Amino acid sequence: MTSGTADTLLLNSIFSAALERKATDVHLMAGNYPVFRLNDKLYAFTDAKILTVDTINTLVEGWLTEAERARLVSDKEVRAAYVWANRARFRATIFYQQGYPAISLRMIPAELPTAKELQIPDILVSATAHRQGLIFICGPFNSGRTTTVASLLQHINTNRSKRIISLERPIEYILVNSASMINQREIGKDTPSFIQGLRDIIDDDVDVVAISELQEEGIQEAVLELAESGKLVIAVLNATSTISALESFLASIAKERRPWAKDVIGELMHIMVAQRLVPAVGGGRVLACEILLRSAAVTSIIQEDKFGQLHSVLQTSREEGMIGLDYRLSELVRAGKVSGEVAKKFALDPTNIRG
Repeated sequence: MTSGTADTLLLNSIFSAALERKATDVHLMAGNYPVFRLNDKLYAFTDAKILTVDTINTLVEGWLTEAERARLVSDKEVRAAYVWANRARFRATIFYQQGYPAISLRMIPAELPTAKELQIPDILVSATAHRQGLIFICGPFNSGRTTTVASLLQHINTNRSKRIISLERPIEYILVNSASMINQREIGKDTPSFIQGLRDIIDDDVDVVAISELQEEGIQEAVLELAESGKLVIAVLNATSTISALESFLASIAKERRPWAKDVIGELMHIMVAQRLVPAVGGGRVLACEILLRSAAVTSIIQEDKFGQLHSVLQTSREEGMIGLDYRLSELVRAGKVSGEVAKKFALDPTNIRG
């Protein structure tokens, strides 16, 4: 049996078992058994053999394009979509640890769940009806941000006649035209960078733009300019809370342009959501969202750089639809959907959790 055939058979056994056991993640690292994440716990798949460096290297070589391999060498980490035997689609993160490549794979559901199935707050879904403005989806890695954005785009696609463009790295969910027209552009394949992709869009006939990350220098200003041009922009931010997201976003903008940025956010931001996927009682996961809306109080606080006061706004503006993450987690505990112990692990301040 050739090495390539042996690696293929090994991979087939790993992914078959992952699908059968409904794993959400698969981790492959040399010197270890494959590891599955099931219901937020890690389990070694000891039915397979211990992985070798050669096996991991073979997988990396076979999965990545030449450009992606070059980026792995320069950046030491790369994300790509991987389709296994037309049976499953994964978001693959390939990185180095102890000098050798390792692979983490997140299972992408075969069918995109609806906003209702994901329990996305109605107020967030309703925000997609605006013709122009800003919608921010925040959270740490693996908090479900990509799925939330894809579900919002599909909601627009199903219910409105719009031209939608997404800039993604990688493309995880494949969306098909319905009432709308969707173009999904992958960074590195369809456009060289997020910045270039936004520049190409700003004067184009586009209604809705989704951006999967805001890591490139200058992209924050480009996002605001895009919203100013009359488009609805849905952007993903890597932040634990809405407050830290706002602070970080504005801090990334040149000081002399910050007053302009505050004006744009104060005028065009409809909603900012910080989310978590929390292990539920009895298995599965439940979505918990912090929700910050544009209001006169929020706009004033942003203008005056008094971001700490937003904690009070989140606590006192629930009738308007705002809610803090810890309060929402406490609601889930009281409803019996999440245990108090688990809620505290996901809270911004565990002492805020009340059963």
